[in-house]
Amino acid sequence: MTILEVESEGGGRGSGAGVEREIRPPALPRSERFLAIAIAGVTLVMRGIAFFHYRFDSDEPQHLHVAWGWTAGLLQYRDLFDNHAPLFHMASAPLLRLLGERPDILLFMRAPMVILWIVVNFAAFTLARRLYDTRVGVWALLLLNVFPPFFLKSLEFRTDNLWNVCWMVGVLMLVDASSEPGQEASRHLHLFLGGVLFGCALSVSLKTSLLLFSLAAAGVLTWAARIRGRERSPVRPVDITLVVTGFVIVPALIVAYFVARGAWSDFAYCVFHFNALVALTRSTRAVWYPRLLYVPLIIILVRVAWRYRGTTTTWRYLFAVATGIFILTLGGFWILISPRDYLPFFPFMAIFSAAALMRRKHFVMILCVLSIVFLVSVGYYTEWLSNRTRESITMEKQLLRLTTPSDMVMDYKGEMIYRRRPYYFILEFITRNAIAQGLIADTVPEDLVRTRCHVAQADGTQWPERARVFMHTYFIDLGRLRASGQWLRPNGSFTIGVPGDYVILTKHGEAGGRLDGTPYRGPRPLAAGPHTFTATHAERLACLWAPAYARGFSPFHPQDLDF
Repeated sequence: MTILEVESEGGGRGSGAGVEREIRPPALPRSERFLAIAIAGVTLVMRGIAFFHYRFDSDEPQHLHVAWGWTAGLLQYRDLFDNHAPLFHMASAPLLRLLGERPDILLFMRAPMVILWIVVNFAAFTLARRLYDTRVGVWALLLLNVFPPFFLKSLEFRTDNLWNVCWMVGVLMLVDASSEPGQEASRHLHLFLGGVLFGCALSVSLKTSLLLFSLAAAGVLTWAARIRGRERSPVRPVDITLVVTGFVIVPALIVAYFVARGAWSDFAYCVFHFNALVALTRSTRAVWYPRLLYVPLIIILVRVAWRYRGTTTTWRYLFAVATGIFILTLGGFWILISPRDYLPFFPFMAIFSAAALMRRKHFVMILCVLSIVFLVSVGYYTEWLSNRTRESITMEKQLLRLTTPSDMVMDYKGEMIYRRRPYYFILEFITRNAIAQGLIADTVPEDLVRTRCHVAQADGTQWPERARVFMHTYFIDLGRLRASGQWLRPNGSFTIGVPGDYVILTKHGEAGGRLDGTPYRGPRPLAAGPHTFTATHAERLACLWAPAYARGFSPFHPQDLDF
């Protein structure tokens, strides 16, 4: 038999997915149904509210900005920076084009995440039923959906949700393939499709390499454990060939596309070289200590797994070992770790946790308490489901009023979704560390001047020092955004940083007086450098980029709370 053709211990094939035949208890007992329905109901209500109220993570507009680039005819990596694999953005672009420019676009783009969430739940429930039974499947699904990292990250518009779907459905295809040893055509199709989905997962996130390593390593250990005392049967080459053939298709097409567009070097730099700079964000000790611990921890895992090799079914054993290998490998070699990195194995953790807890006498009470604790945690992290999306929506409203599609806008990571950025790199954790160490240049001031960029995101901690000082000096706050300009000094002098058309304002409107020695009669082009305004009346004055004033903005009346 192959690693995907698992022989049941009773002599026949297990029902569905090659899992050993067991006497399955009926679906959820009546005594548990009310509690399960209650937990599911509360979870769904909270999820519905959180969909509209949970704050937008900074990654969400970043991904959406890259998707917008595809709709605007820009080429990812060459024309705008991104350090992720491209499939998620390419797939999102048609819907974004259909919806058009709107300030609440992120709420609309969260809608496809609901579909992906449903698919992950279907795959998780199906796997739980095949590994155990319907009862475990129900409680595993409830446990998965109240777990705060899964609850929150599965709401967001992010690559990880499509990544999780490709992985989970791909695994389900491989499990399905083992349930039909007598139907070769169907088996081969499932193996091939599993490979295609793994290839899609890699085209969404390079973290797929960790998933495949964990699955392959667990497969080797499982094969070694299960053949002990049995007739040795090699893995059939056709099985591996079908999976590998399916796996390479999508990545090969993507590579060919960027090579044909002359952008392979840009792709390689952003996705591989730039991400390698992540080591700069940690000390040498922090990077290498987990790696030195990795080998002894893996040895311990293998010894424990070998001890329990005959106590469970093949697929349970495989996924349990894969889960352990993935957690240790991620912790040992992935430098920037966040809860979303564990998304593909959250379903397996939930399945095994539910199955283990169900062996306890008061497992229903334990699961209910866990659900309550997790849901309270969700409430805490969402600030008790208060509406935290308004700030971002307000900023997008101001963006669409303040700028035209031809205007450049300086932001951190693409928060100004529909506008090009003058600076190539996004200002996230890796970039800021690379700038601090001189590996990437902070050319924001020069790029603002070169591109005549007159609009920027408000001040904050993410700006590198040169960029922050330049914009603090030569830009003026309008609310959630700021435009080029400056408050005039008491003697009427001011300095322009970005050349362009400017107006001189009072709190009542345009000022009267003389600009650089000539009568001021409205918007005037000003070069970079010092200027002087002599006012007719003594009052506070500001110089502002003229189009901002023409579009209804003034530094005397910031539009911070324009909901």
